[in-house]
Amino acid sequence: IDLLQHTLLYVVIIFYHSQYHAPSYHVKFSKHKLGLSLHIGTGLFEVFEYRLRRVQLGHDRILPSSLDVVSCLVWSATSLQLVKTLRRGDPQTTRPPYQAGAILRPVVCMLAYLLQSPNLHRLSVYALDSFVYARVFIFFFHYTPYMRDTPGNTIYALAIPLAAAFSIHESRVPGASVGFVLAMAYIAKLNEWVSQRSRQLREPDEQAKTSTVEKHLVTGLRRLGFAELQELRKVTNHQALKKPLTDDYV
Repeated sequence: IDLLQHTLLYVVIIFYHSQYHAPSYHVKFSKHKLGLSLHIGTGLFEVFEYRLRRVQLGHDRILPSSLDVVSCLVWSATSLQLVKTLRRGDPQTTRPPYQAGAILRPVVCMLAYLLQSPNLHRLSVYALDSFVYARVFIFFFHYTPYMRDTPGNTIYALAIPLAAAFSIHESRVPGASVGFVLAMAYIAKLNEWVSQRSRQLREPDEQAKTSTVEKHLVTGLRRLGFAELQELRKVTNHQALKKPLTDDYV
């Protein structure tokens, strides 16, 4: 029943997006088609491979395989690539949930593989369901009286972190959702710190007295997208950061 429910939910969400949002995806990620395809493919593989194995085995004490780890690493790398230019919602609050997932999921997945922990593997896989939960929340907030007159960007900014925390809570791993919320908060502060230091390091005096290690740290984090969008616009040539937005949701 769980497999059938998830299959129907994913089919409905993917169909809806292919009909109404595929053109906007094509515009925003036209230079990252391979990355977007790998991101979607690896995520779907992990979700349905886990649930198929649960049906076959009759329990949820499932251990990750080496293929699960590789798939998770690819998903994480493509997630960082795609979120680097994400401008939906309020970027200061919308990007940290994606960034937290991209950093924490491979850590949890590798720990699950090394420690042979079915609970950690379940946490890693269930976190992927935030994609469908976010779209369900967006649909609910947008088409019901609850938040009818609320701007689309505000709805998106609310739905993304809420869906991420909810999907992690569904894994039934104690403290996982609280840990994720804290990670989001600290990543938001990290983005702020990198942006601040990046601006300061453009001043010759500040650059002269800053250690080489800190300079490389700031540059490396910025290249991975851990900075606020205004700062990324100044130091990169990504057209996706400059093009006007015309769609309501991602």
